[in-house]
Amino acid sequence: MRDFVTCLEFLTRIRFSNRTDWHDNDFSRSVPYFPLVGLVMGVFMGAVNYGLYYLHTPDLMRAVMLVLAELIIIGALMYDGFMDTSDGVFSARDRERMLEIMKDSHVGSNAVIALVCLVLLKVAAYTTLPPVKLSFALVAVFVATRTFMVTYIVNYKYARKTGIGHMFKAYAKPMYTYIAFALCLALVAACGLPYLYTAIAAFVICQGIAHFLSGQLGGLTGDTYGFLTECGVVVYLMLATYII
Repeated sequence: MRDFVTCLEFLTRIRFSNRTDWHDNDFSRSVPYFPLVGLVMGVFMGAVNYGLYYLHTPDLMRAVMLVLAELIIIGALMYDGFMDTSDGVFSARDRERMLEIMKDSHVGSNAVIALVCLVLLKVAAYTTLPPVKLSFALVAVFVATRTFMVTYIVNYKYARKTGIGHMFKAYAKPMYTYIAFALCLALVAACGLPYLYTAIAAFVICQGIAHFLSGQLGGLTGDTYGFLTECGVVVYLMLATYII
């Protein structure tokens, strides 16, 4: 339970403790629980979506409120990584300079443009998918994308010697991937087979993006985990408009 809470408190704004004594192995042991935290996120987002639909909220307003609900409860951690990675990778600099830019707290034009595109794509998907199907898709996408994170942590080299992402990587074990994917398959399949097919297609695309980033940066970082996760959400939702 402690490891699950560690994962939940790091990946969301939900807090059950006031711990300050975090250690690398605390984060690493929490990795197999990523799909379950994704389930918590997805159930929350799906419930918000269904509640807004039940109240006959206009589609565009419902979509914008879903984005706000995500920021309030889940937080902007993944968005931060998405923006930092966009600034670095799209800067057209050498590898070391890219990593420096990603570490810089200042926000550049690439990050702003990328974030606007990301939010617009989410809103477009939220208004395109039928509301009831969207609730199930939200459960599936948060479970799936948080499971994908396990593969980025376990199976890719870390590009830095330190960092928050390194704390997850330090003691992560290969078996964590199998545990996470077993949970993911069960949870996503429970939503329906089309949701599972969409997750598989999104996984293939996201692995391609991860391979590209790893080649550009000499590995992945905590920021790229966020970038890949947000890309995964958008890729899943876009595919869902055709498959589900």
